[in-house]
Amino acid sequence: MSIAMQQVPAPGGLVLDHLAHFVPSLVEAAKALTALGFTVTPQSDHRTQDGPAGSSNVCVMLEHGYLEILAPTFDTPNAQQIRAAMARYAGVHLGCFGTPDAEGEQRRLEAHGFKPPPLTRLAREFEGRPVRFSVVRSNRDSMPEGRIQFCQHHTPEAHLPLRVRRVLGVQPLHARVEVRVGPAPQHLLCGN
Repeated sequence: MSIAMQQVPAPGGLVLDHLAHFVPSLVEAAKALTALGFTVTPQSDHRTQDGPAGSSNVCVMLEHGYLEILAPTFDTPNAQQIRAAMARYAGVHLGCFGTPDAEGEQRRLEAHGFKPPPLTRLAREFEGRPVRFSVVRSNRDSMPEGRIQFCQHHTPEAHLPLRVRRVLGVQPLHARVEVRVGPAPQHLLCGN
């Protein structure tokens, strides 16, 4: 099975797709990652069905999953959310699970009271190839600790198998544990 297809879970399943670090400068982050021996993808600007998302990224592709380095690049509501999160701290703000059914995850989050914003359809170019995916996430008020989202890759072959490089001590992404004290049990967000 290809690396790309391993990132697409079976119906009803989830995989840890990626973790995202919010940073003020993609250029500086890419320099630091390259100095550590990582292969960093070229910068890519995000677009939604409504136009520019206001964010751009570079990624470190791993054997399973990837690290997304995300920065606000325009003045949009999304970029304002990223800047507000970075005002608290720079670092990991987003954990993303891969899903074969983003619309189903949207309905599940709604049914469990997480009040997700409308599903977002994102697109970008990666090495000259179009990359498309749908994202659903919890409402900021439902999960103020950070952004937990679900991503359905519509073109996994376009970016997931590329630039995988073994670096001494680097392991694939296999799990992330979030603990939430509040009214909704965590299993409602992360599993069935």
